Amino acid sequence: MRVAGRIATGSGVALTILMVILAWDVALVDQLAEVNQSLSAVNYQASASALDQARLLNQIDEFTRKYHVTGDPAYGQRLAQLRLDYAAQLADLRSLDLASSVRARVGELDREWNSYWRLLADFDTSSRLAAAGQEDQQTAQLEGLARLRTQLTRVTDAAQMRVLDQALRSVEVSGRVRERSWSIAASALLLSLLILWLTIRSINRPLTQLTKGTRAVADGEFSVQLEARGRDELSRLASSFNFMVRRLGEAERAKKDFLSHVSHELKTPLASMYETNELLLEEIAGPLNEKQKRFLTLNLDSGRRLSAMISKLLDLSRMEAGAMEYEFRRYDLVELLSTVVAGFEARGQDHEVRLVMQAPATGVEVDCDYDRMIQVIQNLLDNALKFAPRRSAIELRVYPDGQPTVQPDWVDHTQSAIGQMSTERVLLEVADSGPGIPQDQKPLIFRRFHQISQSGREQVTGGVGLGLAICGEIVEAHQGWMGLRDNEGTGSVFMVSLPAAEAVVAEGESSSGELREQTVGI
Repeated sequence: MRVAGRIATGSGVALTILMVILAWDVALVDQLAEVNQSLSAVNYQASASALDQARLLNQIDEFTRKYHVTGDPAYGQRLAQLRLDYAAQLADLRSLDLASSVRARVGELDREWNSYWRLLADFDTSSRLAAAGQEDQQTAQLEGLARLRTQLTRVTDAAQMRVLDQALRSVEVSGRVRERSWSIAASALLLSLLILWLTIRSINRPLTQLTKGTRAVADGEFSVQLEARGRDELSRLASSFNFMVRRLGEAERAKKDFLSHVSHELKTPLASMYETNELLLEEIAGPLNEKQKRFLTLNLDSGRRLSAMISKLLDLSRMEAGAMEYEFRRYDLVELLSTVVAGFEARGQDHEVRLVMQAPATGVEVDCDYDRMIQVIQNLLDNALKFAPRRSAIELRVYPDGQPTVQPDWVDHTQSAIGQMSTERVLLEVADSGPGIPQDQKPLIFRRFHQISQSGREQVTGGVGLGLAICGEIVEAHQGWMGLRDNEGTGSVFMVSLPAAEAVVAEGESSSGELREQTVGI
């Protein structure tokens, strides 16, 4: 099902459920209102009929008394008409759809009326009764009227009680209906939310996987594959993503293989050319003039740079293949720095740059691979020489306590966070007075093949942008981290933090020790 179809189906089902529940509630309320209205109308008619009968009984009582006293035939005729009206009212009351309790009372009223009717039937309305029986007959009729009034009152009370019971029951039923409606509405809402959640989940889950896969590819992981099931747009997108990742992985492997093979194949002829240029400069094949020597020197320098680039490419290939080997031994970091500084003495003089080393006089020991750590220091010092202005200084500082005086602006391999540094670390700083690194370039400086985008700087470096990336990998293999910050005034400071060797500082002895300063160059 398409994504739009999923959304439409989920929303439609949820809306349908809510509409059905709403229609059911409305129908239930209407039905309850109709029943209440019907019962109320019946009870109202019963009450109204009882009131009319009470009025008629009062008139019957009145005319009965008048007729017995006066014997006027007009009163007798009026009394006969009232009896007919009362009988009609009673018939109407019996015809109503009454409740059982009210109907029982109406039945008793009907029996009392029949008894009273028999008393009236014995009475001759055309002439007055004999004096001897008149008083007894009047008394019997009045007692019958009293019993009718009593029974009529009971009917009225029963009807009113029925109305009250009906009202209470209506309230009770309404409460149950309201509670049931809320329960059903809540259940329908939860069901609708569940349907919507399942719909959103069916869309969000592949999008989340796609996001994670995209991040993995951005980090250089080309083995990730997404689950591609179904025929919707997201499944087709996952299939396209998997195809793209496979092609990128193939391209990445082809690039690595190309760099590895080309670098390895170029190393042998370059070494031969390098040796040939050195033999020519030594004039083994014959004397050279100054112009020839200068050209051969330039050719030799270009060969050295090209050889360095190829070595970096080979190192990168070994790192990516996981074939880089390290031989960790305990060395004095200060001696390593002195060795590198001595090797850069001639270049420092050529660039008119002083190399200043500040380190503890007692030395600082670290567990490291000698050649790889020399490579890291050489690379940092080589970069500093490239950008340091003439008649400036490059400072190499060693802090045995591992705590930088100024926190770095950017840290490579951030899993070794600054907050995890302790006194068992050694910090090396290489500071220059060059143009510095732009703020937006600092997060990119340790990436492979990245060169700083600054006017004129690419022409100065002449590299391929692998030096710092390889240094970062080497330092990370030593369980360290590299950082970068701006130097005071101008320039940059590259920082290397390494774990200190165990038992470097004796108990009770200061870790900083006596500092010594070594300066080479101009």
